Amino acid sequence: MTTVTQAVEKRDAGIVNVMWARKTHFAAVLPDHVDVKSFLGTAGAALYASRALMEAAEASPDSLITAMMRCAALGHQPGTDEFYLTPRKVKGRPAVLGIEGYRGVIERMYRSGAVKNVIVREVCANDKFRYVEGRDEKPRHAFGGPDAYDSTGADFFGAHGSRDRGEMVGVYAYAVLMTGAVSRVAILNRDDVHAARDAGGWKADDEYSPWNRLDAGRGHPEFQGRSMWWKTAAKRLEPWVPTSAEYRREQLRAAVQAAGPAAQPPEANGRAEPVFEAEVAGDPGPAAQDEAPGSGPAAGPGTTPKPSKAASEKLSRLLAQVPLGDAEDVAALIASVTGHPAQEPLTAADVRTLTTVLEDALREAGGDGEKAAGDIWANRQRAEKARDG
Repeated sequence: MTTVTQAVEKRDAGIVNVMWARKTHFAAVLPDHVDVKSFLGTAGAALYASRALMEAAEASPDSLITAMMRCAALGHQPGTDEFYLTPRKVKGRPAVLGIEGYRGVIERMYRSGAVKNVIVREVCANDKFRYVEGRDEKPRHAFGGPDAYDSTGADFFGAHGSRDRGEMVGVYAYAVLMTGAVSRVAILNRDDVHAARDAGGWKADDEYSPWNRLDAGRGHPEFQGRSMWWKTAAKRLEPWVPTSAEYRREQLRAAVQAAGPAAQPPEANGRAEPVFEAEVAGDPGPAAQDEAPGSGPAAGPGTTPKPSKAASEKLSRLLAQVPLGDAEDVAALIASVTGHPAQEPLTAADVRTLTTVLEDALREAGGDGEKAAGDIWANRQRAEKARDG
C-alpha cells in the first residue's frame, strides 16, 4: 500500500520537480516584488490541494508552465485569487488553464502607483442607479435603505439582514487617480457580460468555472458568478487606467534613454523623434532582401540595412501589446531570437524576425497579449531544453 509520504515523494519526482527545475526562467520574468521561491511554493501548494489540478499538470506539463509564465509576466502569485490555476480538458486531454482573477486585475492597477481607488460594483434590478455619460463624472448607485445616518441596520440591510436586490442587470467600474481625477467609466449590461462569458468558452456544467460559482451562497443564486461580472468590468476599465504592465513598458523606455547618446532618437525639425523599443538592441546581420531601393543612402561594403521607421513603429506597438516583462527580459528575448547580444541597434532582418515571432504568438493566443507572452517564454524554455540535450 502506498503511504502518504511515498505519494508525496512520487509527486515531487514528477511535475513539481519539473516546475522547480525552471526556477531560473521564472525568476527572469517575475517583477522584483515577487520572490521566485514564494512563487513556486504557492503553485506547488495549489497542486497538492487539488487532485484534479495535479492530474491535469502531470498529463500536460507544458500547459502548467505556460500558465505559470503568464502569471509571472503579470506579477501575480499562482493558485491564488489573483491568478487561478484550473484543470480543464483540451480536445479531451487534461490540461491546466491559468486565469487572472478579479483581484489580480485590480492589483495591477494599484501596483502602477497612479491609482488611488478602484470601484467595481454590480447593479441589481431593485437598486437605485443613475449615470449619464458626459454629464455625470461617475455613477450614482444606492443599494441599501434610507440615506439618513440615523437609519438602523435593518433599514439598510433589510429586516433579516438580506435585502432583496433582485437579479444582476449590469456592472460598472471606474478609478480615482492619485491626481484626484476620475477615469472613464466602464459600464456593461447583462448582454455585454454574457457575451464576454460565452466568448471564453463557458459551459453551464463546468464545476471549475468561476462563472458557475455561487458567490453569495446557495440562498442567493441571483449572484452566481458575481466575481466574474466584476472582473469583466475591470477588464473593460483596464485600457483607461495605468497598470503595472504599462509601468514596465515605461521603465523600458527609460532604460533606452539612459543608455546614452547612441540610443537617443535623432532630432527632426527641432523636435525629438519617438523612441522605439526596436532600437534598443541589435548587431549588424545579413543584408535584407526586401529593402526598398532608393529609400536611403546607398549601402557600402560591410554595411547592413537599418529597419525603416514604419517597421520599428510596428515592432514597438507589438512589444507594447505583449507584456514580456522588464527591460532585461525584453533584451534576453531579443538576444535569443536574433542570436547576438542586445547592445547595438536592430537590423532590418532582426526587426522582421522579432515582428514575426510576436505576430505569430498573438495569433495563436487569439489576440490575448498576456497569453502570447506566456507562450513565447514557454517556447523559449522548450528550445533551450532541446538545445541543452
